[in-house]
Amino acid sequence: MSEENMEIVRRSIDALNRGDLDEALADYAPEAEWHTTGRFADRRVYRGRAGIGRLWAELQEDIEELSLSVSDIRAVGEDTVFVAAVGAGRGKRSKARAEEPIWFVDTFRDRLIVRVESYADSAQALEAAGLRE
Repeated sequence: MSEENMEIVRRSIDALNRGDLDEALADYAPEAEWHTTGRFADRRVYRGRAGIGRLWAELQEDIEELSLSVSDIRAVGEDTVFVAAVGAGRGKRSKARAEEPIWFVDTFRDRLIVRVESYADSAQALEAAGLRE
């Protein structure tokens, strides 16, 4: 199941990068939660598929060409996936290109993502996932 969960995360990120929000959200449980870092969007919890869709829309209000590139992905047990990524995009107003590392700990139930915790610090993300550097 852990390999399958990693593939689900990859598939969802690929769909987001293509702009196919419906396909990406299909990998989330209806009651899923996404906890943000506060770095790109307000620090808060987005609940449900509609809430996660709102998060992505809010990010795109300020960022063009928004994408995530996975640099590391690891299964942790049967229901957790650790993801290290680089978020990239171009400011809509400034037109400046930016790239920022970001880390996620995704929790699964019944082959659906039920919780995403975002981190701006790799050590915190690794600790939350139960991993070491």
